[in-house]
Amino acid sequence: MPRTVRGRATAVVTSVTVAVLGLCVTALVSVVQHSLYDGASRVAGEQVEIVAAQITQEGAPTGPLIGCPGVMVSTTAPPPSEATVLSMAVVRTATGPYFVTSAPDLRSAEAALTTMTWLLVPGIGIILLAMAGLTWFAMGRALRPVEAIRAEFAEITSHDLHRRVPDPRTGDEVSRLANTMNRTLHQLQRAVERLRTFTADASHELRAPLTTLLMRLELAVSRPGGTDWPDIARESLRDAENLKNIVEDLLMLARLDSGPSPGRERIVVSDLMRQADLTRHVSPELSAGRQLIVEDTAPGAEVYGSRGALSRLLANLITNAARHARSTVRVRSTGEPGWVTIEVTDDGPGIPEADRRRVFDRFTRLTDARTPGQADSGTGLGLAIAHDIALAHGGSLVAESPAPGEHGARLVVHLPTYEP
Repeated sequence: MPRTVRGRATAVVTSVTVAVLGLCVTALVSVVQHSLYDGASRVAGEQVEIVAAQITQEGAPTGPLIGCPGVMVSTTAPPPSEATVLSMAVVRTATGPYFVTSAPDLRSAEAALTTMTWLLVPGIGIILLAMAGLTWFAMGRALRPVEAIRAEFAEITSHDLHRRVPDPRTGDEVSRLANTMNRTLHQLQRAVERLRTFTADASHELRAPLTTLLMRLELAVSRPGGTDWPDIARESLRDAENLKNIVEDLLMLARLDSGPSPGRERIVVSDLMRQADLTRHVSPELSAGRQLIVEDTAPGAEVYGSRGALSRLLANLITNAARHARSTVRVRSTGEPGWVTIEVTDDGPGIPEADRRRVFDRFTRLTDARTPGQADSGTGLGLAIAHDIALAHGGSLVAESPAPGEHGARLVVHLPTYEP
């Protein structure tokens, strides 16, 4: 078989055409031959009947039979081997029986078959050539956009992800292939750009505490006698803890980017709310005079996902709210057909409307309205992790305007309920 799709398609179509035409020609020749032979035999039989009737009425003929060439009249029966191919009739007269026989004249039938065969052979050849040529041409036209897509895609590298393959816009399979490849290239471009930004931000975030830690230790080593080593140890431990938090958040984001987390199960929302209520005892932000109010109004609702990831989502939202709240953090769950909603609000300065999308970007820290006079002390990954966890569970996390009569930040999680 040829190596190209075009060649294979032409070979297959030509082979099928040869087989079909061969069967059709064989059937046609057989039918025509049978029809011609039957006609010749019928004519011979009619001649025998005419001669037999003539003998019955007028007696045995004494001369040639007018209009009945090939008819033989004999007083002896023909041999059995000949009787099978002859049309024969027996006429009994007073002088004895007469045997009237006639052999079919097949010369005209054979001539017709020969003529038809000589006409069909070149006709079949012409049909095969035409079919092969049309298939070759049609496949070339059909595969031309595919070759253009292949050529363009072969030139795209990691530095040219903005390029797109040509779309013939014909609405057929090739057009759908081009659309799929272009969508994939778009997603790949976004992923690469996001990875580059994330790598640069991660390098910057890791470099800052590492630089501070190294400078502090270098200064302490250069003046060992005048250094308060317990104080250096406490500050270095704080920097190491900050580095550990950043690395753990980066690992969590890497796991979220790699796909759905294993070990998913049915989770009762009330269990998540009870875990949120326990946060008051371990969160340093809540221990600093801020209270946590948990309201669970969807006790029977269930979701499907990773218990650890969803607990991390809720803990990140509570920690973020406690960091900016003046006195109160409120967690409220509500249910509706097909969805569970969890709201985390605080009574702090709130999130400016212009930053309600940007706040979920990685390494984003808001200043001004959110934390006047200083940058957020977190890693800048908490809300990004919570946002990605919600998306990984088929839900969403958005920052909305405060409810009427309230102020501060309002983060709303929507999760689909479990459907068995």
